[in-house]
Formats: sequence, C-alpha cells, structure tokens
Amino acid sequence: MCIVGPVHRGGADILRYSILSMRGHAMKIRSEVVGWLLAIGALFRPHFRAAFAFGVAINLLLLVSPLYMLQVYDRVLSSGSFDPLLWLTLIAVFLLGVYAAAEAGRRRISLLLASALEDHFAPKIFVRFESGQDGEPQLSADLQRLSRVTAVFQSGGVLALFDLPFAPLFLILLFILHPVLGLVGLAGSAMVFVMTARAEVAARAVSRSASSGQATALDFANGLIRQRSAMIAMGIVARAYGRWATLRERASALAMMAGDKEGRQAGVSRSLRQILQVLVLAVGAGLALGQWVSPGAIVASSILVARALAPIDQITGGWRQLVQAREAWLELAERFGDAVAAPSFTPLPRPDAVLTIDRLAVTVPGRDQPIIRPFSYRIAKGCRVAMIGPNGAGKSALLQTLAGVWLPGAGGVALGNRNLHAWPSRDRGPFIGYVPQDIELLPATVAENIARLEVRDTGDVIDAAQRCGAHDAILSLPKGYDTMVGPGGMALSRGQTQLVGLARAFYGDPVLLLLDEPTANLDPRTADATNAAIKAFSDGGGIVVTVTHDMRLVGDVDEILVIDGGSISVTTPKDYFADRAPKIHVVSKSVEA
Repeated sequence: MCIVGPVHRGGADILRYSILSMRGHAMKIRSEVVGWLLAIGALFRPHFRAAFAFGVAINLLLLVSPLYMLQVYDRVLSSGSFDPLLWLTLIAVFLLGVYAAAEAGRRRISLLLASALEDHFAPKIFVRFESGQDGEPQLSADLQRLSRVTAVFQSGGVLALFDLPFAPLFLILLFILHPVLGLVGLAGSAMVFVMTARAEVAARAVSRSASSGQATALDFANGLIRQRSAMIAMGIVARAYGRWATLRERASALAMMAGDKEGRQAGVSRSLRQILQVLVLAVGAGLALGQWVSPGAIVASSILVARALAPIDQITGGWRQLVQAREAWLELAERFGDAVAAPSFTPLPRPDAVLTIDRLAVTVPGRDQPIIRPFSYRIAKGCRVAMIGPNGAGKSALLQTLAGVWLPGAGGVALGNRNLHAWPSRDRGPFIGYVPQDIELLPATVAENIARLEVRDTGDVIDAAQRCGAHDAILSLPKGYDTMVGPGGMALSRGQTQLVGLARAFYGDPVLLLLDEPTANLDPRTADATNAAIKAFSDGGGIVVTVTHDMRLVGDVDEILVIDGGSISVTTPKDYFADRAPKIHVVSKSVEA
C-alpha cells in the first residue's frame, strides 16, 4: 500500500498532465492534417455537425464492450446467476446494433460530404477552364486534386480524424480504472503519435518528388498518343519507351525510397501498439494480483487502450492519402477560394453581324510581348475575310482571340456592339461557329458533337451537315449520326473529323464563322462544296474570317489580312494575285470591310 498510495494521492495531477499532453499532440496533428478538415467543415457545417453527432454516439457505444466485460467478470461470475448474464447480453447486443446503424449513418454522411465537395468545386473548375485564366488549361490537374480530396471521404479514411478527439476519453477511463494503467496508455499513445509524425516528415519530401516524377512520366506517355502513326512509321517507339523508362525509373527509385522509410516507421509503430497492449494486460494482471483492481479491469483496460489507439492506427495506415488530400485541398482553396461557381448573366438576343476590332494586341499565353501589335479593323455584314502570312506569324492566335478563347493583350473585340470577351461563353457560343486548326471531337455521337452536346433537333443537325457537305460522309459511318467518336469511340480520318467539325460550326444560327484551314484535309470536290457553303453563309448576311493557304478560298473573299512581323496589312484578292507582291496599305485606326 505504501507504493500505491502516493499514486492515488497524485491522481488529479496525473490526470491533468495526461489531458495537457494529449492536447499538445492533438494540436500537432491538427497543424498537419486536421487543419484542412476544419477548413472543409467551415464550408459544410451541416455535414460536419451530423458527422460529429454520429461520432459522439459511436464512441460512447464503443464503451459497451469494456463495460460488459467488467459486469460479467465482476458481478455475473461472482453471483453465479444466469439472469443478469442474459439481460446484460441482450442490452449489449441491442446497443451494438445501434452502433452498427450509427456507423452506417456516418459513412453515409461522409459520402454526402464527398458529393457536396464535388458540387462545390467542379463548377468552379470548369468556369476557370473556360475563362483561360491559367494560360495553359489545368482542367485535368484540378479534377485530380478534387478527386484526391473526395477519395478520403468516399473511402471513409477521414473518419478516423473524427474519432481522434475521443481518444483522451478512453485514456481517462484507463486512469479511472487505475492511474498506472492510464500512465501506460498515455505514454504508449504519445510514442505512437511521435512515430506517426516522424514517418510522415521523413517521407514527405521524397514522396512529393516521386509523385512529381510519376506525373512527368505519365504526361510524356499521354503526349505520345497523338503521335502514334508518325512514331511507328519512323521507328521512334523504342526510343520513346527508353525515354519513358528513364523517367519512370527515377520516379520508382524515389517512391521506393519513400516506401522504405514509411515501411520502417510503420513497422515500428505497429510493434509499439502490440507491445503497449501486452504491457497494459501485464500491468492489469499485476494490479489484479495485488488486488488493486478487479479481474474485469484486465480485459476492460485492454479494450480501452485498443479503442484509444484505433484512430491513430487508422490514421497511420492512411497517412499518405490524408496528406495528399490536405495538399490537394490547399491548392484548391488557393485557386478557387473566391471563385464564383456559375456567374449570372442576362441572355442577349442574336447580335448584329458586325465585328469591330479596336486597338487589339494579340498575345500568346506565357509570353509578355504581343505577337501582333495593336490594330483596328471592322468587318461588316456579309463580308468574307482571309488571313494569310508565314508560319508562326500569329494567324491562329488572332483567330483564337477573335473566338474568345484567348484574352487580348490590349484593346478589345465587339460582335454587334457587345464586348466579345466580357460576354459569357454560354450565351455567346450559339452565335459563333469555330473550326480550330487541330479538331478534336468529344467522346459522344456524331450528332451530339454537331449539336454541341445540347438537346438537339435532328433536322437542325442534318441541315448543318448538308450545308457544309458532310452529310454523305456521315451516312457512310457504321451507325451514321449515332456513331460514337472521340476518345473511346470510332477513329475517324482527318477528313471525316474535319467535316464533323465544319458541321458543328454551321450548326444553329451563327453570326460569325471563324475557320482555321477549313479545307486542309478535304479532297478537291469536298473543298469546293465547303467553299460554296461558306459563300452561301456570307451571302445570307453572316461574317466569315478564314485562316488559309488554299488559294481558292483566298481568291473568293472580300479582303485579305496579311500578317507578317507582328503587323497587319490589308489588300484585296485582285491586288494580291496581280503580282504576288501587291501594293498594300497598313491599317491604322479603322478599315471598313
């Protein structure tokens, strides 16, 4: 008794020390992982309140097993009566059934929270993708970040963080059973916390480098897909594999290094947890032999320490996933914290067919200096304009700026007196038909591609195809307009893809056609049909701006813009073809087309 007495007299100090110690460890974990969880909770309070309520119920119900053991060992066995055993068992089974329902409810809340995160960020990601604020689009990277955040909620791996605040409760109960048991549990928990933190810190930098290397290797492989034909024809595949293998080996070496560090730390951490449970049983047995605790406390203490360490065990197992989710969340919060998911706008009627370019400077994303210096120009209703110039002069860049894809470096563009770049794309899009130089079809049917993925009128789709001469080519496909194309669908030839892209541009009621090499992949007969369709469109009052090297198109326009050395000059087909060195006048302020 002379040994145990001081321990009991200092029980309040020990309990206070345990609470302060656990608080310090909790603050450390919060700074690394829990902080981002609290930030999410600030956005989705109802979900977090429900998850917390379920967590309270679940952790209280986890006390059923140790309390049941205490009652069985300390009362039922000593009384020798079956009735208490029966009633205790029925109550325990019922409460554990409630526990199962609460756990299922919390899992459901976690899934709903993952869905809420997607609903919150996905529209903002696509709005940013549409706005082109990043220069190079980061749609795939942003969606991967969002996926890493939602994955921890969908898998339930984040739920251990909801249980972590209740770990001190089980340690306090250990102190109540006996202060020595509490001290053993507290010391063991602190050691497991330290090992978990050390494992993450040791592998963090290497893991990031490994992830970056793996992403580089994947980007390199993705970049090969569109070059498959040329690579096979010129025997580049083996060398491309060697390049990819080198990138992959570097990433794999870093991943193995990180895995070795995490594996060693995880092994030590698991060993500590097993040793701790053995020590708690041994200490409990020793205290029971000295009649300082009851026999039921031996089993109860083992269950309590297991419950206290369970969240730590789960967090350790999913630590890398949690850290990756935290980093992804920080990036999403930085990029989209103040973004608006769906800016409101007032739908505008069909604009007048007048394109006004006012002191427009064209810049390429990533470059400060404009590739086309400021110029002014005006294209009236029913006019056809061709843009020509040497490779790299900026013709496609100017066309993308006129289409609203790229923001101007200076000045502005107006379609029917409406600022084209301030006009929401969803409202502006139906009035513009655009054919880029490299046409990519969406993973959908031909009809859905032509209809721009909207709920379509079949007649309008067929009319658009017929206007540009694509109808017969589409009918020759296995399922005609219902043929799946794009990634995962049927591979079309470049000419077939060009025709579907042209039909998409002509679909609906556009005011402005912006065409980048519209006849580049077409045979002469189909090219003539396309040229006739373009002429018919302009004769109907539309505006056509074409980037082309096809002299048939150049000779059938109203004016020609010559782009060279960052300057814009204007001439007519008659002057241009007179001697291929036409007398041209430089556009200064405004030229009426």
